[in-house]
Amino acid sequence: MVKLLIIADDFTGALDTGIQFAEKGISTQVFNNFNFKTDEIPSNTEVLVIDTESRPLSKEAAYESVRKISDWAREQGIEMIFKKTDSALRGNIGSELQAVCDSYPDETLFFIPAHPEIDRVIKEGTSYISGQLLEHSVFGKDPFEPVTKSFIPDIIKDQSDIAVDVITSEEAIDWDTIKHTRILVCDSSTVDDIDKRLNELMQNNTVKYFAGCTALADRLANILSFNRTETASYRKTEGLYIACGSLNKITGKQLDFAEKHGFSRKRLTLRQKSPMNYFNSPEGKTFIQELLEISQENNKVIVDTFEDVINDNGKDNKPQESLRFAIAEAHGHLAEEIMNSEKDCTILMTGGDTLMGFLNVIGSTQIKLLCEIEKGAVLSIIEHNGKKLQVISKSGGFGTEDVFCRIADKILK
Repeated sequence: MVKLLIIADDFTGALDTGIQFAEKGISTQVFNNFNFKTDEIPSNTEVLVIDTESRPLSKEAAYESVRKISDWAREQGIEMIFKKTDSALRGNIGSELQAVCDSYPDETLFFIPAHPEIDRVIKEGTSYISGQLLEHSVFGKDPFEPVTKSFIPDIIKDQSDIAVDVITSEEAIDWDTIKHTRILVCDSSTVDDIDKRLNELMQNNTVKYFAGCTALADRLANILSFNRTETASYRKTEGLYIACGSLNKITGKQLDFAEKHGFSRKRLTLRQKSPMNYFNSPEGKTFIQELLEISQENNKVIVDTFEDVINDNGKDNKPQESLRFAIAEAHGHLAEEIMNSEKDCTILMTGGDTLMGFLNVIGSTQIKLLCEIEKGAVLSIIEHNGKKLQVISKSGGFGTEDVFCRIADKILK
């Protein structure tokens, strides 16, 4: 029986959040869309994660995607709803939070968006990344989703006129006045701040409707009542293939570090980033063969899309939205070739679009979560044509500079 529904706006976010429960032995099921029948959910599922893929959509389309799912959850009698948000507050924050609130018009949604363990904190309703205002951080320069504000009520009000209040870490909730607040943004500078707020909600029996990132999911997995079983472990493989669709500057530094420490690296050209019939052409087949040969020679291979974004697009470095999805499709085709090769590889994908591109290419809709091999890097199993493939998904902005080397040390034989 599903006790908790998590609604995420991209696939890596869905996995990052779901793994906080799965690795603690809680039965967790992830769907990469809402096109499933209720009876397809395994009967022992207690945490259900649904990816709406709504981050790049218009605010209206994003609202409808989330509203449809939250209305369904209410009809199903699911008691707890968790709207997963990006820790850097990218995406349709206001419209998607409003969608959940509109499904539950008599309830307050508690928004705890901080991730203190990676220095993303909330003070007086304002988001700070590594000591900088969010809008001045690397996420303010994101090529697809730049965040231009730091005060969270302002971010929400960009897309919604819903009533939003802020509460500091030191304040207790006034349960009389809270009835008039639809969204309460809760400050958090430490994990202890999150725990204290959740304990307050538990004591008042109001841990029902909330929003936040993986940090909140981790704390909820510790305090909520679920059935727990022994968890499975990953296996070591002969190779590690990294498909990087992220253009985040943090990821770029991680790739540079890996290349300097023994990874082979290929960068996709504009022609290769637009894969319509390319991989069936003689040129495309030659490129695939070269890639397979490289993966035989080196057990650590990177294919990324950082090569000269300015030249690819002419005048500036803001990729076209169509190119964003073409990149994901290109990575999907190449990852399928690696999967079908003789070499036993774990495939690591950065960015939710990249993993979705791969799943779309192979026609898969479900994924089994195993563990978080590094912070923000989720290891899962995908079954396809009788094969079980290990896949690691990593959000673009997560991880230390040496994260790919650390993962390689753990996963390679």
